[in-house]
Amino acid sequence: MKKFIFFTLIFSFVFASLFAQECVRVYGQVTDFKGNPIDSVTIRLKNKSFKNLHETLSDRDGKFSLMVKKGDYYCLYAIKLSDYKKTKLEYWAWNVPVYKDLEINPQYNNMEIYGINAFEMQVTPQESYRIYFRPMSLIKGGNNPINEGDTLNMAPESISQAELSVLVNGIKAKIVTINKVTEYARGIYLIGYEAQIIKPSNTSEILKETERVAGFDKITIVLDSKETGEIGKGEAFVRITE
Repeated sequence: MKKFIFFTLIFSFVFASLFAQECVRVYGQVTDFKGNPIDSVTIRLKNKSFKNLHETLSDRDGKFSLMVKKGDYYCLYAIKLSDYKKTKLEYWAWNVPVYKDLEINPQYNNMEIYGINAFEMQVTPQESYRIYFRPMSLIKGGNNPINEGDTLNMAPESISQAELSVLVNGIKAKIVTINKVTEYARGIYLIGYEAQIIKPSNTSEILKETERVAGFDKITIVLDSKETGEIGKGEAFVRITE
């Protein structure tokens, strides 16, 4: 019996050690744009099929924590179900590389910044990113039925450089172009925007150690729309190529 207990304890210790090596923590605080914490927000990590892999709720201080297996996750999103489509929409972070403890701090309100994608221009020096995003306004959302071939336009009619902030690893980037674009998805057309930015220098020295991911740039988009009076934030991680 003593031998059984001994080997059970050894097995448990080894298993716990292996689990600790394979798992890391994703954590942060959910706030509004005045820094007030938002409680009872559902935080989910998803795969490319949008299947929920991990899920938790923010506490009364807006804080959350998830123990997850190391790897690449398609997206992390935050939603307070009781507020959804009433006073708030959603926050999204895309292409989330989780290989060590990672801090992500969602901020969101009634302007959702969805589907961020970024890539470098095929020209040297690779000093810029082109970034696609789809801003979706709660005010402009409406509840009218959409038929195949229709255009769903939840975006502001225009976006100026004064309204848009793009940060790379926490440093504000210079925006050189902003263009409205149309995309096709699920049988309908949607309005998005594409912006080109000049990468700021020395960003890896500024971003907090907990938020830094080796081999990736973290892109943050904040849109403060004068047209609708709404503000939104979205983020994405972009693998750095050499």
